[in-house]
Amino acid sequence: MPVLIYPNAGSLWLAGKVRTALAASEIRLFKAGEISLGPTTTLAELVAAEADYTGYGPEAIAAWFPPLLNPLGGSSIESGLVQFDISSPYTVPNVVAGWWIEDSTGALVVAGEFASTKALVGEGDGIPFNVELVFGG
Repeated sequence: MPVLIYPNAGSLWLAGKVRTALAASEIRLFKAGEISLGPTTTLAELVAAEADYTGYGPEAIAAWFPPLLNPLGGSSIESGLVQFDISSPYTVPNVVAGWWIEDSTGALVVAGEFASTKALVGEGDGIPFNVELVFGG
């Protein structure tokens, strides 16, 4: 198989294009045990498994951070820290397995799972995280 690389300039260009396309995107969460991620995962499946704990709502990302050369190779963009937390009264708990991103038109772009599930059941429970998308490398 021939070698394919993204030179630094190309990976920065690609990351910049995706950053622009993801302006005004949203990060959403899905519950554990309701979906298995794969190449054929659909937005409808994710929406059916979407978190619904007390106080849940998607987190808007107005603008992603500018592309940088990633220490692991290629270039990356980051969402910046988002934080999901349960609200009082804690009437609807969830165990969350992962997240997905929709662009400003509502199109599914990417989905991921956390290293371990996260329970949101009471005071102080939350999920702070940053999405890093890597291009090339």
